[in-house]
Amino acid sequence: MTDLPVEPAAAPPPDPVEPPPEPSVSDPAKLIRLGTMVQTLMAEVRQADTDEDSRRMLARIHNETMEELASVLSADLMEELTEFAACCGDDGVPSEAEIRVAQAQLVGWLQGLLQGLQASMAQQQAAAAMHLKQLQSDQGALKPSRPGLPQQAGTYL
Repeated sequence: MTDLPVEPAAAPPPDPVEPPPEPSVSDPAKLIRLGTMVQTLMAEVRQADTDEDSRRMLARIHNETMEELASVLSADLMEELTEFAACCGDDGVPSEAEIRVAQAQLVGWLQGLLQGLQASMAQQQAAAAMHLKQLQSDQGALKPSRPGLPQQAGTYL
């Protein structure tokens, strides 16, 4: 048997640094304001009779709200929203029922999104609390090796 020099195994290439994920909502306060406005508008529409001009105005408000939402939502969330929210297009004056359905869909979708964000934040808070607890317990495990000597950290003597 010959003694061959053992070459160290090549280190795996470093993982490519992934950019941080795009936030799903860039301005939560604006999202809440828009949702509240649409919900209030929906309540007003239920109580009033709407003529053609008012339905046209409500359709314009709906379209402007969708444009504003596009400025705060990620591309995937905006794509999801536009899949069902196209009932107030530019192809004429929508009926009162179409406007009510469009607003109800939008309010329901926004409420679901906000609940999802709340759940995500609660999960992040729980993970952060667990991480802090782990750090504290790890720090508590570090005891001075010799009684009477202060615990030192770092490379200084």
